[in-house]
Amino acid sequence: MIRVPMAVQSSVPQKPIIGAMRVLSVLALGSVLASLAASAGAFAAGAGDPGAAPRIVAGEPVCVSVDRPAVPHVEPFLAAHPADPDLLFGAAVLLPDAGRGRGGIEQTAVAGFRSLDGGRAWARVAFPRCLVDPWVSFGRGRDVYLSCLARGGAVAVFRSPDGGRIWHRPVRVPTAGGGAADHPILAVDRSEGPRGGTVYAIFAQVLPAAAPGRKPRFGTAVAASRDGGRSFSAPAFLRDEGLNQQPFDATVLADGTLVLLLMDYASFQRPLARRQAWAARSVDGGRSFSLAALPFEPPGGLAPVPLAADPAAAHRGRLYLAVPGLAPREAGGGLAVLRSDDGGASWRQPASAAAGVPGPLAAGARTPAIAVSAAGVVGLAWYDTRRDPRGECFDVDFSASVDGGRTFLAAVRVTPEMSCPPAGQDRAVASRWPFGGDYSGLAATADGHFRVFWSGSRAGGVSQVWAAGVEVVAAQ
Repeated sequence: MIRVPMAVQSSVPQKPIIGAMRVLSVLALGSVLASLAASAGAFAAGAGDPGAAPRIVAGEPVCVSVDRPAVPHVEPFLAAHPADPDLLFGAAVLLPDAGRGRGGIEQTAVAGFRSLDGGRAWARVAFPRCLVDPWVSFGRGRDVYLSCLARGGAVAVFRSPDGGRIWHRPVRVPTAGGGAADHPILAVDRSEGPRGGTVYAIFAQVLPAAAPGRKPRFGTAVAASRDGGRSFSAPAFLRDEGLNQQPFDATVLADGTLVLLLMDYASFQRPLARRQAWAARSVDGGRSFSLAALPFEPPGGLAPVPLAADPAAAHRGRLYLAVPGLAPREAGGGLAVLRSDDGGASWRQPASAAAGVPGPLAAGARTPAIAVSAAGVVGLAWYDTRRDPRGECFDVDFSASVDGGRTFLAAVRVTPEMSCPPAGQDRAVASRWPFGGDYSGLAATADGHFRVFWSGSRAGGVSQVWAAGVEVVAAQ
């Protein structure tokens, strides 16, 4: 078993959040105005000003990986316990040999980070069998799961029954023919339905040829655990003949429906006129899927397209999708948010009124992350290059929607200084992961706040993992 050491106290002070305000997450007791201004929105909350706009308040960033300041950390991911606002668990890839010119996948490692005080202090947990692609999800009770890509392209899933203090030995997820996998992600069914507690491991792997004479292809596989992560079924495959596919993200709705995103990015059998993204939905525990095409062409490379589900009563089950490069041309062609109310079968394009919203629809957005609070507030974070004329340095920005994703508030800057590609040992890391990784971390906590989790460098130092709390508040 792996035991977590005592928490490492950050050397960066935590800036107190403004206290004389009412947090938006408890505004269900007040009345929310039906109309919101296109650039910010407005709401009423108890004794608050009915014409006042909600505001976003960001706390001081805390260096999560402060105990290893000379080692680059990238590819951060974060999960929050659904009932305990103080319990967070994140993960990242570290490259201890980057300074000696050995930066390949076999020289990487994965570290976990546990916080018991809402993100002020963190304890490091080593996952020695992991190399890259960490993903974290809480389950029922205090269960927490971490998946990663291990040596030989294996998918490993670790399980902790006590919120990340003690971890059991990893379980290897079966793959077709024992083939190598890529980009494993997790989704856990926390519903009270018949499949409640199911843990889904979703990954890409080389699949067997569908027929004699056909070449194998790279496709999406889904394996399920119905015993709390102790074992996994043989994978089911999402077949689309002749195409290579990669999973992006996945979530489980309140009724137990599994929804995942995947992208066509190459072809063995025939060329693609345009790449296509898909939403796959399963109502039988991952045994079979219905596929629906998403209304956009995936962004260049393997840029992430994160997914989140709304747990609030007003829009329960609504899906939100953050897509870089999709916003209207007049808005700079930047980040946009799509919505679906039918499990991903159809999607609403961004509202035309939102074209002029500063922040989330502006150009320069990279590596977005999206999460929804229990009150239905949609949080959106991304790495933003607009403040650097060269487009190399970035800040982390945050915006939120209080009207079900129709409009977003004016964005705030979470980082007090830009992160720029450092010289020396981290240069090779920055060239591979110029914006912190293929994904970044954002979680909504049980008290309705958000925690942003990212990789960045300060004053030319190596890339480290940082965290900051964000609140959406209403002025009294």
